[in-house]
Amino acid sequence: MTKTTALILVTALLAAPAAGAGDPPASAAAGGETAAGAAFERLKSLAGEWRGQTSAGKPATLTYTVIAGGHTVMEEYRAGSAEQAMYTLYHLDGDQMMLTHYCVSNNQPRMRADLSGAPDEIRFAFFDATNLADPNDGHMHRATIRFHDDDHISNAWTFRTKGEDAFTEFTDWERVR
Repeated sequence: MTKTTALILVTALLAAPAAGAGDPPASAAAGGETAAGAAFERLKSLAGEWRGQTSAGKPATLTYTVIAGGHTVMEEYRAGSAEQAMYTLYHLDGDQMMLTHYCVSNNQPRMRADLSGAPDEIRFAFFDATNLADPNDGHMHRATIRFHDDDHISNAWTFRTKGEDAFTEFTDWERVR
């Protein structure tokens, strides 16, 4: 083998992706084949606008948008001014589903889905957070999405402070057609 041939061969080997490189992990490729994948696909089916009321009686909207090549669902919650809007991003992490909630409390709790409950709900529990100096500082600690039918869902978000649940915001939502 000449030096030129060896150089071409080495260059080709270095430039070629490793077997499976760039492919999604098996659990992500499987999509709905895992419990998290199936729950994530169901979450994607919420894409669009939803109308509801806060527990204080204020009108509110939820907008679900599938982004990042179908790998993330962005939820926008509005019940007032644009600067009071909150965003939650849902995604798969291997064989689990996670969320990151961008809160008006100026922290970003991350939660993991617990899919062991009822098949018509996804429950999330606090995992960690950014911009939360002390776990006793106020933050969203739990969330639940319940699917009633194609046009009706409800959710519950529990806020925790000083190590105890302070309140839970329950909202019923109807899809805007």
